[in-house]
Amino acid sequence: MITFVKSDINQIYVEQKIFNSNTEYNSIAFNKKHLENKDILDQYSESEKLKTERYLVSKDESIIGILEYGMSSPRAKKPWLSLLIIDNRYQGQGYAKETYYAYENLMKDKQVESIQIAVHAINKKALNFWTTLGFEKYDERLFEGNHYYSLEKQL
Repeated sequence: MITFVKSDINQIYVEQKIFNSNTEYNSIAFNKKHLENKDILDQYSESEKLKTERYLVSKDESIIGILEYGMSSPRAKKPWLSLLIIDNRYQGQGYAKETYYAYENLMKDKQVESIQIAVHAINKKALNFWTTLGFEKYDERLFEGNHYYSLEKQL
């Protein structure tokens, strides 16, 4: 069973290990293959500024990923999933999908009507993943020099 464990700055090395197992994602999202402590600390600062909640994803007592979401996105003021990343060692086993559905059920319990996400346009693997889960593109934009698709799913 997937559970969410509140993450905090004391988990920086756990998070860094998860990110650094995903060099392809890091290259797309951060323009470098390996993140340093400062990169994770910057994410915590951004999370605080954006008022998102950050969790470690646990499966049978093993930490397998990170999930971060907010209840009011900066642009649309709607619930949004800002990060779902699974440690490379656990990919290909259905855990990302299982994690997403655990998150979706949490949002349904909060009577959320829709969820939004932004995906790097060049991240074809992620675009395929999210569209197979029922997300549909409603916008695209440039932000800080990167091309993104905005996706939304009605619950």
